[in-house]
Amino acid sequence: MKIAIEGCCHGQLDKIYGSIRLLEKRGNYKVDLVLICGDFQAIRNTFDLNSMAVPDKYKEMGTFWKYYSGAVKPPYPTIFIGGNHEASNYLWELYHGGWVSKDIYYLGNAGVINFNGVRIGGISGIYKSGDYKKGHYESAPYSPSDMRSVYHVREYDVKKLMRIQKPMDIFLSHDWPRGIERFGNMKKLIKKKPYFQQEIMTNSLGSPANEDLLKKLQPSLWFSAHLHVYYSSLVDHDKLQAMEYSKEVNKILRINPKSPARIIEKVENPDEIAIDLSEEEEEEEEEKKNTPPEDISISLETEVTQTASGPKITKFLSLDKCLPYRDFLQVIDVPTEGEPQGFTYDLEWLAITRSMHPYMSLGRSQNILPSDEALQASIQAEMRALETRVESGELDLKIPDNFSPTAPAYQPDSPQQKNKDFSHQPVFLNPQTSAFCDRINIENKINVTSYSSMDNSSYQQKTPSPEKEAQVIANGSRIQDPTVRATSPLREADVAALAPTFQEPKRQKTIDENE
Repeated sequence: MKIAIEGCCHGQLDKIYGSIRLLEKRGNYKVDLVLICGDFQAIRNTFDLNSMAVPDKYKEMGTFWKYYSGAVKPPYPTIFIGGNHEASNYLWELYHGGWVSKDIYYLGNAGVINFNGVRIGGISGIYKSGDYKKGHYESAPYSPSDMRSVYHVREYDVKKLMRIQKPMDIFLSHDWPRGIERFGNMKKLIKKKPYFQQEIMTNSLGSPANEDLLKKLQPSLWFSAHLHVYYSSLVDHDKLQAMEYSKEVNKILRINPKSPARIIEKVENPDEIAIDLSEEEEEEEEEKKNTPPEDISISLETEVTQTASGPKITKFLSLDKCLPYRDFLQVIDVPTEGEPQGFTYDLEWLAITRSMHPYMSLGRSQNILPSDEALQASIQAEMRALETRVESGELDLKIPDNFSPTAPAYQPDSPQQKNKDFSHQPVFLNPQTSAFCDRINIENKINVTSYSSMDNSSYQQKTPSPEKEAQVIANGSRIQDPTVRATSPLREADVAALAPTFQEPKRQKTIDENE
């Protein structure tokens, strides 16, 4: 099965899909699945821009709305995770995962599913220590502070993933696992991104939560983005646990006690705002001057084979963002067995979700979890119960094709759309989330006091007053506000010797999917 992996999407679905089609034409093959590593920007309408943490000058509609509205059908099944530039209000509707449009599936804040027998997991957002141990307390419409914390990874979601026992084929994250750069060509990385050096030397580049997940899950493949650089590593997990690095890496880190301590001068990072808040304006403006707009970075097809024996190995690849002359796309070949089954739920993940869902917090403090032993016993019991339901035919693991729009879609040619005031768009109860919770018999905690769909003509007048919303929150999430309608239940050549599967991308011309 051929899978195309893309780094940061930034709303450029047309260009990404068009570039993949160009690869198919030149390579004479068919891509079966697309994976996107965050900053997807599922912007449905102009209001959603108000929930994306970027300065106003970077708030653009992108092209996702075409797919959301049904005006354009995605040419490939697509799976993505969230980053730190997202329509957080929409993604929160699908906390457990779900379709953001026809054939485009969001893995949720954390999730695991299967596609044609390939097990794919992921975690959305980026790591921030100050918010890590908090609950999911933010709610739309977001305050400026909440807008920049809602996409921060929470320990609760990481701990759910840490309960996984079965092998993982592919894992997606937006920011890198901390220390992953020490298993690749670190010298070249520092030369290309000198402002990373201080973080590399202090082992603070990347996410410690993702480092824990890497050590626990040990997936065959791990893909990331966020740092806007193409970089590959080959992680031997025995060496990772022992903190054994190559001579070249040790030389850079000066892990020799006889070596004098190094004083690292801080180099200004032109991407710093881009990583935490917006896109690096100066760099991109310079590229726009010097780069033909029709040129785009394309990578070679590569083949991935599983390690039959020896130490457990994870092949890591970080990809850039979808811009001219940037290395943002890679095609790999992943072996599969049996008949294609499409999108299916993962039984172990469902069991973990059922066991840990009671401890999910919508407040600032995260609920205390049971001991590891108690949790594991609970998960095993849930697994047995779910297996019984599957065997009896009561539980179908096939993910239903049940996308339905909630908020209205952007209509660029409609005068009414251009003049419409979206400042009071309410939050929505997504019927997919309701259906998922019903399927595995858990309480739905996501937007339960919200609208199930949009009445374009009168929703502003029907929005609950702040006083009534406060009363609902005070009384508990199960209390239904009377003003709310009833809801249905519903790269890199120089490391080729280490990681030969990831080859140097080549630059090619792009095509727009809709040209």
